[in-house]
Amino acid sequence: MVSKKPTVLIVDDERVVCDLLHDELSERGYLCTEVLSGDDALVTLATQDFNVVLLDIRLPGMSGMEVLREIWLSQGNTATIMITAVNDIDTAVEAMKLGASDYIVKPFELDRVSASIRTALETKQASSKISPEMDAIACGVEANLELFIGQSRIVTERTVDLARQLGIPEAEIQEWVAAKTRLDSEGNKAIKSSLDKLGEVQLLRA
Repeated sequence: MVSKKPTVLIVDDERVVCDLLHDELSERGYLCTEVLSGDDALVTLATQDFNVVLLDIRLPGMSGMEVLREIWLSQGNTATIMITAVNDIDTAVEAMKLGASDYIVKPFELDRVSASIRTALETKQASSKISPEMDAIACGVEANLELFIGQSRIVTERTVDLARQLGIPEAEIQEWVAAKTRLDSEGNKAIKSSLDKLGEVQLLRA
């Protein structure tokens, strides 16, 4: 059985950028569609599902941030990666709050874009495997603990990469990483402690 190729919507008002991304990503196995404005992006998204959107911020008409907000509200299964010349930490943080998977500053490396798409797809796929039922959560949290740790690691890696792109001092980045690592460690200990207590309760009820 032939696997379905991941679909990518490229949204940028520069035709040369669209063509460059389209040609490169098509060679890497993605099915790509290009639009040159935010309004056209929303029209296209309303009629076709995409796995990933590569989105510029400065667009004619509706801005990239407005498009991102609409995707966040109505396209929950679509990963959005910002690719923009707007090198601003506040904008980057706001984009992440609105669900952006990554924030890549132009000029970009094609390998960097490809890696970001791959990570976004893997994260979405992993998230989709988590069952919503309480019984499955109770039985599966311990088995999936490594998955949660892996997702946290991806978040940390992407945040550090973004911070470096935006010129944040390395000392400040490493301080944040150390604090994040401590919090993750404490969180994992709390999960394991809760699982131990749950096991004790189940034994008492047996």
